[in-house]
Amino acid sequence: MKHLKLLSTLAAGLMALSATSSTINENKTPVHRPLIEEYTGTWCGWCVRGLVGMELMRETFGDDFIGVAYHYGDPMQITTSYPNNVSGFPSAFVERSYSIDPLYGFDYYATGDIIGDMQQIAAMEAIAGIDVTANWTSADKTAIDVNVTSYFTSDYSNANFAIEIMLIADDLYGTGSSWDQANYYSGDTDLAKDEYLGPWVRKPSTVSGIHFNDVLVGLSGVIANSLPTSIVAYNDYTTSYTFQLERLPKPALIQNKDNLHVIAIAVYKDKRKAINANRCYISDYIQVTPGDVNNDGKISIDDVTALIDMLLSNSETNDNADVDGNGHVAIDDVTALIDLLLGSAN
Repeated sequence: MKHLKLLSTLAAGLMALSATSSTINENKTPVHRPLIEEYTGTWCGWCVRGLVGMELMRETFGDDFIGVAYHYGDPMQITTSYPNNVSGFPSAFVERSYSIDPLYGFDYYATGDIIGDMQQIAAMEAIAGIDVTANWTSADKTAIDVNVTSYFTSDYSNANFAIEIMLIADDLYGTGSSWDQANYYSGDTDLAKDEYLGPWVRKPSTVSGIHFNDVLVGLSGVIANSLPTSIVAYNDYTTSYTFQLERLPKPALIQNKDNLHVIAIAVYKDKRKAINANRCYISDYIQVTPGDVNNDGKISIDDVTALIDMLLSNSETNDNADVDGNGHVAIDDVTALIDLLLGSAN
């Protein structure tokens, strides 16, 4: 009798939930965050422009700056499999489509305006929106779970899209000549008053003690089946990936786990163009107890009520609400929670 009363009480909530959970929000507008990929090396004296330009964009755009530094020929190199055709250093590309100078933008000369160039690209309409979250999977921080949610503004019947995920480290530094940054701008009196390179004119030809940001330390590559070939406009599509730190190309580059962040990219599968990107920092590990939605330390009918209220009101959910463990919270989790309660009561 108790079980029948439980099920009948929840039936009305489930019916109401079914009527609202299928609603597609067509008012969403993707925020366009251009991906900037820089190719650099400490041995490359001209790559100082990349150091300066990437920091300038980070300061200007904040968390909307999606920057990746591929190092070559120095201790931070992890790959030479590049998504772009790199003919020399420094090189940089925006959205894997536009070749730019990492400091001067499209102009390639001191009159260039990379900030203005990036603002123009960001103002262009994006066909997809992308969100990313990441969390440590344990208290000892040995792995990172990443969840990416994306949507498109149009239907596609034969889509060719996929998700890529990158792990980025900031504030990397070391000792020894291989960590010293070559500086070809040292003593260049023509640039002594340059707003950005002037400080480097006054530095020696080899600069030690540099702390490097935006360094690529892990990458998923194109994740197979991360997006379907048949896409419905404004539907959410979820992709999950885990970085195991010990399996990274160079685990020793993880100098400080608090200085890591994750970048997610929606791309065409041939990797010749990035559609949109986003980034996030990594949340601390939280013990997950699927079903304990209200976090009171036990699983009861009160959790079912809390979960239904969350879904009906479109309020923020928590990890415990993902009862079926599929990476997102939906009406199926209510059913899974009911089954869990009925099973424990038998």
